[in-house]
Amino acid sequence: MTDLGLRFVRRPGPGGRAANLAAFGATAVVALLVTFLIAGSLGLSHRSERIGWRSAAHGDPANAVGMIELDDRQRLDGHYLTVIELATVGQQESAPPPGLDHTPKPGEVFVSPEVAKHWSSLAEQYKLDEPTGVISDKGLSSPEEYVVIRGVNMIPADQNPQYVTSWNEDMWDSRMLGLLIAVAFGITLVLFPILSLVGQAAGVAAKRREHRLAALRLAGATRTQVLWLSSVEQGVLGLAGGVVGLVGYTLLSPLIARIPLGGGRWYVSDITVQWWTVLVVLAAVPVLSVISALIGLGRVSITPLGVVRGQRRKGVSVVRIGLLIVGPVILAYYGMQAALLPLLIGIGFAALAVRIIGPWAVQLVGKLMAKSANGPVMLLAGRRLVDDPKGAFRPVAALVLSGFVTGFISVFMPGGREDPTFDDMRIGVALLLSLVFLTVAASTAAGAVGTALDQAAPARALRRSGVPLSVIERSARVAAVVPVVGVGLPVVGFGALCGLALSGGQVITEGSSGLLLLIGQVVAGLALVALAGAAGAPVLRKASAN
Repeated sequence: MTDLGLRFVRRPGPGGRAANLAAFGATAVVALLVTFLIAGSLGLSHRSERIGWRSAAHGDPANAVGMIELDDRQRLDGHYLTVIELATVGQQESAPPPGLDHTPKPGEVFVSPEVAKHWSSLAEQYKLDEPTGVISDKGLSSPEEYVVIRGVNMIPADQNPQYVTSWNEDMWDSRMLGLLIAVAFGITLVLFPILSLVGQAAGVAAKRREHRLAALRLAGATRTQVLWLSSVEQGVLGLAGGVVGLVGYTLLSPLIARIPLGGGRWYVSDITVQWWTVLVVLAAVPVLSVISALIGLGRVSITPLGVVRGQRRKGVSVVRIGLLIVGPVILAYYGMQAALLPLLIGIGFAALAVRIIGPWAVQLVGKLMAKSANGPVMLLAGRRLVDDPKGAFRPVAALVLSGFVTGFISVFMPGGREDPTFDDMRIGVALLLSLVFLTVAASTAAGAVGTALDQAAPARALRRSGVPLSVIERSARVAAVVPVVGVGLPVVGFGALCGLALSGGQVITEGSSGLLLLIGQVVAGLALVALAGAAGAPVLRKASAN
């Protein structure tokens, strides 16, 4: 079975090459995104380690080696400037603050490289022709950070100084911690579109694989053998995609490092892939792909005759619609003041409900279409949605979930205030939407190929019975668009409802940016479906020709 699985990868048969390429590409995108999320989270930790001592808000005065006062409200030539006044107290520690060759004495001024370039604007203020020293990259969160560290004799008590028990204290910088919390929310929001992309990669040409493995079962293969065969085939594609995704991330990391998040671009070393990250990606991506493939083949392993006869899958129970209330209730109960974990769980439940209920909603829309059809196009499209709602929803699942993400974010769009926190929020929202769009684009492209191959046999039978090819292609396009409109638009509203539940009913978004975001989501979704339909039409035409 291992040799046969490898043979299916090398020589996949009619339509198999397109299916394998689609699965390979989708898996590579998954690996790229997973690597980016892991490396970005670790990068925030690395940045915080170098500047954590600046946030020593709860140091013990009795054991302190110094006190600081931080002012981040100043500007230098249009850039935010962080000014830290530093006074030593008690017994001086041998190791100076990170990035400095010694602890600043009263009157000494250390600056970041960017401030050194503009020192002429500060020379008179600090009464120094040149700064005492330049902070190295070991004491900066970003190569573009504007920082001044000035030694003083004492910081008056009425200025509320912060006591530092160690210049190398292991604690999170407040800004980096806020970004990490935002990243946690972002990962939760993008997680289900990514998982849908994994399922899409494994589900490409699902019916082709079902019939092939069912034939092996009828020829005498055991359940374990066909599952192992499918695992080998999908595992090889997943591993190859994981390698390409890692290589792609490595090549793109210099460009990723230019994202001005947290006060400036990143050091490339902060987001460089670690060896254990490589192992995690190369293990997780193939395993998830194999699990998704095996879940979709449960019917083959149990009832191969049902596959050959085209037996209809069991419908999705309407009882599952009750899952829609769990996420909003959790978010409304805890609110924005709650701990991070309950809120992430609430968002996760809401996204999971969308993913589970989606096929039921598609089936419901299909029944309405089939009953009200006044022509062959609507009838064929409606029957396609009714007969296989899970297969119809799978190609657009990531797109529908992106509507949930967009609706949720539309309530919290940052305004135009000039503030470092709002700058981070704006960049973070743009980055999150870019990740979601990349996921959706890859999933939709793979879905176009998979749907075309899945519908090859019914389309071939229809063509032999005299149904024009144009009618078949139009019905396929309608069956692709209807789930996006009939399910995706309500999901956008559901995402906004979850956002309002979290905010206590208040729309935090200022201006019309939230509305523009929702309109952009609808336009982008319909455009992707149209492009996917155009890309899948030649595959369907060729696969159904014989």
